[in-house]
Amino acid sequence: MSSRTLGSPALWGVIAAHLALVVSSRIFGLDLPFPGIPVLILLVITTMHALRRYNLMSYLIFALITFVVSNGYENLSILTGFPFGDYYYSDGLGVKLFLVPWLIAPAYFAAGYFAWSIAHILLGLFGSRARGTDIFLLPMIASFVMVMWDMVMDPVNATIGGNWIWEDGGSYFGVPLSNYLGWLLCVFTIFQLFALYLAWRGPAAEASGSHIRTADKGYWYQAIIPFFAISLASTLYTFVSADALVADPTGQPWHTRDIFESMTLVGVFTVWFVCLLSALLVHRTELKSGQRPPPPR
Repeated sequence: MSSRTLGSPALWGVIAAHLALVVSSRIFGLDLPFPGIPVLILLVITTMHALRRYNLMSYLIFALITFVVSNGYENLSILTGFPFGDYYYSDGLGVKLFLVPWLIAPAYFAAGYFAWSIAHILLGLFGSRARGTDIFLLPMIASFVMVMWDMVMDPVNATIGGNWIWEDGGSYFGVPLSNYLGWLLCVFTIFQLFALYLAWRGPAAEASGSHIRTADKGYWYQAIIPFFAISLASTLYTFVSADALVADPTGQPWHTRDIFESMTLVGVFTVWFVCLLSALLVHRTELKSGQRPPPPR
């Protein structure tokens, strides 16, 4: 295998460390001294990956858009119920910025960047800038990919973990439908604003030599694997957790085993499928520097 298909070796090392942390913390019950460690590692992966394609200013713009939009929507919903529904955060995630734990925006940023990259793969935008209708299609596809992760993550962290509390419960294991519609709106806003920024800046938004790096298949695999890993975290609980009863604020009881197994089904047939499809598209497509490749045969 040539060096052009390996991606950054240093980045592979961080990705492997994150995957090992996910597996060990779930299967072997490794206690983390700080709940934000996985998010911080994801931020390292995101930064190393993004700066191989975008320049520092574009990276910071994406981070700023994500921070302002996600924190704004989250605080708005806690105060008014729009767009996610009526909920609030417990103290389980640590220090808050206004009404939202500071870890939430970095989680949006890291997972959102991977969803953004996967959307490029699904649309065949390897190493080329979005143009025309792709400026709007790319945020739409990335938004649906992002919400797939939330469908796996939210009931585990809310109903079982109690990190955020839905005051009126919800039919999806204690989480309301409004949460996912709100997520779709929130992340679409983030992705659309960033897509418009990139279209406005053009080549000036890219890092030097990015057309060479994005022709490297390993570069795209390095975006797929971390997104798969964050969905794997919830799935692994299925095999190591004993069944128990938990209740949402309305008093509706839920079996934790039912939640974990359902999240496994949802994860396998949404996130895992998209990651598998993306990996196959990368594998079967002949990448050329700076060009939009033809679809695989």
